[in-house]
Amino acid sequence: MFLVSSSLPYSIPAPFEAETASLSAKQIGQIAAERCGPANLVTADSKSRSAQALLLCNGSESTVEVMRLFQSAVAYRLKQTASSNAMKLHYGIAACLSAEWMMIETMDLLGQQEKAQAALVEKGIPIPDPLLGHRLKIQLDDKRLENQSKIALLRTQLAALVGTENACRHAPIEPKEIVPSDQEVCEHIQQALRCRCDIQTLHRLRKRVNAETLTVWDGIGAMLSGVPALPQPKPFWSKWLRTKRSQAEIQCAVAARLSWLDGLIAERSKQVAMEVETAFEKKKTAALRWVKSGEQIANWEMRIEQLEKLSEVQGNLASQYEAKLNRLQAEGQRIELWAEWHLADEDLQLSIGCDSQ
Repeated sequence: MFLVSSSLPYSIPAPFEAETASLSAKQIGQIAAERCGPANLVTADSKSRSAQALLLCNGSESTVEVMRLFQSAVAYRLKQTASSNAMKLHYGIAACLSAEWMMIETMDLLGQQEKAQAALVEKGIPIPDPLLGHRLKIQLDDKRLENQSKIALLRTQLAALVGTENACRHAPIEPKEIVPSDQEVCEHIQQALRCRCDIQTLHRLRKRVNAETLTVWDGIGAMLSGVPALPQPKPFWSKWLRTKRSQAEIQCAVAARLSWLDGLIAERSKQVAMEVETAFEKKKTAALRWVKSGEQIANWEMRIEQLEKLSEVQGNLASQYEAKLNRLQAEGQRIELWAEWHLADEDLQLSIGCDSQ
């Protein structure tokens, strides 16, 4: 989690970058996709290969197109991943800032409690633990430093994706409500199988397996399997070898490559379905826990209201402050669950692979 687990929420004094105009999550994601270095390198290599093939006239249009489609899918997926990572950092910063602002209320509450205790001491009323508020303030200051360090780390990571000019003072303000989806996991899986560029590209490339593209598929197969590709023969010798092969041998090689692709598509589809299911369950659980945390806050607010009504009859000032601190603690947990839901949502959207963000 981005938020530091604590028995109390925490914040820093206002105004904290109040005049900072931060980008939205979608804008952050778009910038990260545009600046994705690995994706841009793959795209540049694809263009270089196409230009070289045309210049040397040593590659058929089918071969060049197969490699172009493959590299385009790789670059596209890299951009999607960079965009998702940047938006995760965006929501992490937003959650940490929300926790920081909550510390203002907590520190004010502790200050009120210390004043009330001092007044009781002046009246000769003993206090069970007069230094409790002071100890809580020390703990809160420590969590403040820890939270600020977390924000700085998140911004450093974000700067690597969107540039320092966009990340160094990024202070997003996001709505604190979440909107649970009514879609079932099966619907998300079907959507992923339609949208995922890697699966769709494999389907398109399958239609281009023929005698002319067998050599380029050897290299692609090696890359997909994570093993070094064998040195490719020179274009002249490659063409000469193809002419020497019998038609039956060529058909057998094409059939073997098609069978391999069918297996690859089936295996990749299983992996995608697992990714979707995992992210969906995390998001669903976070949403349910977020709703429960709201019920917990409501219960503490009712308790505070009851104690305030009894305050004129009973001396329950300590109980009031304890209940208020517990309410703030529940609100801090709610912020963590809010962030957890957004992170799971980004994982789900990435596993689906559609450009809906």
